[in-house]
Amino acid sequence: MNKSANFSNIHKFYDLINSLLTFGFDKSWRRQAAANLKPGNVLDLGSGTGASYEDLKRFDVVALDPDENMLSLNKFQNKVVGMGENLPFDNNYFDNIFCCFVLRNVDSIDKTFSEVSRVLKKDGKFILLDMSRPRNNILKQFHKIGTYIVLHLIGLITFNLKEYRFLHFSLDKLPPPEELLVDINLEKKMLKRIGLFGFVYLGVFENQNLITD
Repeated sequence: MNKSANFSNIHKFYDLINSLLTFGFDKSWRRQAAANLKPGNVLDLGSGTGASYEDLKRFDVVALDPDENMLSLNKFQNKVVGMGENLPFDNNYFDNIFCCFVLRNVDSIDKTFSEVSRVLKKDGKFILLDMSRPRNNILKQFHKIGTYIVLHLIGLITFNLKEYRFLHFSLDKLPPPEELLVDINLEKKMLKRIGLFGFVYLGVFENQNLITD
């Protein structure tokens, strides 16, 4: 987990602010992502305060996050402190991995995807929901200006400028998903832009690797 992505100071209102920023659409996007899960157990990777609880509560869920303060508000019963780059689980353990608005916060994309592939069962599903910049150059500039103003304003109001500055600049940390998710050792089943201006993307992948060691 990136050291700048420490949300302990804002854990009590982190989800509320996210909902306000997305006009509440984050909930519908999570539902849309969860509809792609297969029966079985689920690792909620970067579960935080458990924003996906309502969408995942019918599954056997392990909620993982590096921040104990965030997990203290999480309703899932099985909670584990851990990082995506070093998942504390056996090989081929999960039927699904659910990852919402987390990928921009990890230190190593390669290590995280390697760990996802390792702990997923063969034919297990990796559901990825995250934000990027719009593909259209004009919309991209509007989006940059908008997130800069809004997130810095919230940071000043809540006295947590560092955390919200990170959220703004993290949107430019990674390549667009159409480039980032080309070669990740998982089979792509779907990748599409959703939401206003297409600044949110949903990816569905399957693991074709079986670790026998």
